[in-house]
Amino acid sequence: LPTPQVEARTLAMLRGLLHQLHTACSHLATGARAFPSSVQETAGHVWHGVEGVQAALASAHSLQDLSGLVLAQSRDAVTRAQLNLEGLLEHVGQHTPLPWLVGPFAPALVEYPEDVPVDMSKWEGCVTVG
Repeated sequence: LPTPQVEARTLAMLRGLLHQLHTACSHLATGARAFPSSVQETAGHVWHGVEGVQAALASAHSLQDLSGLVLAQSRDAVTRAQLNLEGLLEHVGQHTPLPWLVGPFAPALVEYPEDVPVDMSKWEGCVTVG
């Protein structure tokens, strides 16, 4: 069995990760307002699922406080959140123009159509892939 110090650090780390995930999901739900209602609902489900896991683990003082049922429900909630996120990414990838997604990260893609040659001399010193 783990020592009390290891349990405390494990729970603290888990809570910290869940807090970061919850914050990211909150930003996702806020950002989804620009998308159709089905996407907004999915983002909300992800956020609330993570909230549920966070709440379930908040009262635990040791790993023994976490019943098999709580762990199973938490695992299911995280799995649903992952599937919902994959669905969101698929939707965004299929229904959002590439320049809108990429923005300033790939100016050559945004500024130059495929049939116009790109002057690569201005990219001298950059590492190219492919």
